Amino acid sequence: MKIRFLSDTNNSADSLEYNVSYTGSPLDGYPKWVRIDITNVQGTSITADLKVERLDGTSDTNSGTFDLQTGVPDLLLISAGLDVGDEFYHEDFGNNAISETEDKTYAEAKRTIVISTIDIIVLHWDKSTGILLQSDQSEDNFTQKMLADKTNMWEPQIFGLDSTIFYILIVAVIAVVAIIVLYLYRRKQ
Repeated sequence: MKIRFLSDTNNSADSLEYNVSYTGSPLDGYPKWVRIDITNVQGTSITADLKVERLDGTSDTNSGTFDLQTGVPDLLLISAGLDVGDEFYHEDFGNNAISETEDKTYAEAKRTIVISTIDIIVLHWDKSTGILLQSDQSEDNFTQKMLADKTNMWEPQIFGLDSTIFYILIVAVIAVVAIIVLYLYRRKQ
């Protein structure tokens, strides 16, 4: 069982924010916004703060240490590096298998995700970290979509490139164009 977060190498918390949208009539106690801050990773244990803002305007923050061997609340985390056919355990849902992988964009970066369907929820986790990026739930009178919106766990991408690399390429192109223009200008004189 592997866990891989930036917290392994620095002291700042890794965070991920989710926006939640609905069609139909969800109960007022359902979330409209969720944030998870991972503050410590040791073995298969993860310490995290989970902040939830609900449709009725209330909010709360819960802190706790969770063990991936027994599952974590709301299926927000699974082991990193799982692939099709690999299983993970959750105390409420038992053993569950990863059914597919694909590349999708979340929080402004292309990520490889693993997907599993548990009961009435389709879940998408980041393959390299195991953190939830999307869940789609269908109830009788509503549907819920929770989607990762912001994070400090990876850099945003522009045209599929990390933003730092993109800007370095832009500066390099500008420098090359400036050198060519200067060369042509001096050659004319």
